[in-house]
Amino acid sequence: MHYLAPEYIYTPTGLQAHMVISINDDGRIAALMPVDQFRAPADAVVETLPGMVLLPGFVNTHSHVFQRALRGHTHRALSRQDTFWTWRRAMYSSAQRLTPDSLYESSLHTYHEMLAAGYTTVGEFHYVHHQPDGLPYAEPNAMSEAVLQAGRDAGIRVVLLMTAYAQAGFGLPPEEGQRRFCDASVEAYLARVEALRQRGVGIGVAPHSVRAVPESWLRAIADYSRTHDLPLHVHADEQVAEVEQCVAATGCRPIELLARSGALSPRTTIVHATHADEHELALLAQYGCTVCVCPTTEGDLGDGIAPYAELVARNIPLAIGADSNTRLDPIEELRWAEYTARMRYQRRRVLIPDEPGSPGPLLLTCGTQNGAAALNVDTGSIAPGKLADFVAIDLNSPSLAGWTEEDLLDVLFFGASADVITRVWIGGKQAVFQV
Repeated sequence: MHYLAPEYIYTPTGLQAHMVISINDDGRIAALMPVDQFRAPADAVVETLPGMVLLPGFVNTHSHVFQRALRGHTHRALSRQDTFWTWRRAMYSSAQRLTPDSLYESSLHTYHEMLAAGYTTVGEFHYVHHQPDGLPYAEPNAMSEAVLQAGRDAGIRVVLLMTAYAQAGFGLPPEEGQRRFCDASVEAYLARVEALRQRGVGIGVAPHSVRAVPESWLRAIADYSRTHDLPLHVHADEQVAEVEQCVAATGCRPIELLARSGALSPRTTIVHATHADEHELALLAQYGCTVCVCPTTEGDLGDGIAPYAELVARNIPLAIGADSNTRLDPIEELRWAEYTARMRYQRRRVLIPDEPGSPGPLLLTCGTQNGAAALNVDTGSIAPGKLADFVAIDLNSPSLAGWTEEDLLDVLFFGASADVITRVWIGGKQAVFQV
């Protein structure tokens, strides 16, 4: 048992001053108690944290770790009119150069960056599986193992969202740059997932998108998710062209196709949902799905702005992801969720339009609890029984000047950056940054 005594703790009931957190040896929170009621055992070590507030660790619900290498390198003209689709060619070229060793090194560095930014858990949407020609490595999960080892060595919690990929588009064979993403069959894909699941790896299933896997694969993957109670994550409605292609090929829109395939449930997280229509949003609410928005990547790629007001009106939980990891800053990611929503609807406080409070608490929930639930990890809040994942915010940082107990989270999310995060704990152990 060990103890932390910060100046403030943000709990599910709000900001609390002068509390002590006791942490079990298994990395879970044992109790919270006022300092004046705390009686430390004779041999206890109590770490005081003056001038600090502890928040739950942030969750990067959707990451493509290898794409960090593209940061800043895709902004020169790629075509006469650059879009997501022209950027994707540059991404494929980068993916072709990866080996297990280089993927490990880039993942290790990026995961250290995530930790320094306050992310304590990452959902790694992993789809660079095989050799560049599509042939499996001698160890079929060699690339997955590289990512997992990088997570262990960095000290971040990785939930590996094993991505299924089969085709270039509806009824189209894989392009050359996609071959190493693809498995020969859904059975081969699920066998690789099962090998990792049997080892106790934190794992979920992730059909890449409705255009990348046929409907029969969606059904098989959804069945596996139900059988083993695993998260199911999928890109959907990210691009207008994707929606148009889906309608032309199947007679329905992407989220409608997911519903038809049995892939929607409370275990399901839709990544982006940028161009979802009213019927698709109603389906997400009906099935209890989460939506993961990725504002910095969606802005970088020109994807569009999610229908935030409609999502909020239907009580669809929102999580955040750094996606291509162009920026690693959960505070910035959350700020731009609200800011882009304001630009879309030309009004303020879009994410809590009917509430008397301010956006800060909701943004914290999106960045912590909702992401943890989407990855099926027992973290996201500071409460007894939860995993002891924390970030320490320096209350004396100049960017937080003038904060009050009432508006601390708003000052944080609308006036600061991850630079105010000074320390991070995962499962009760302090992380060491190497960036």
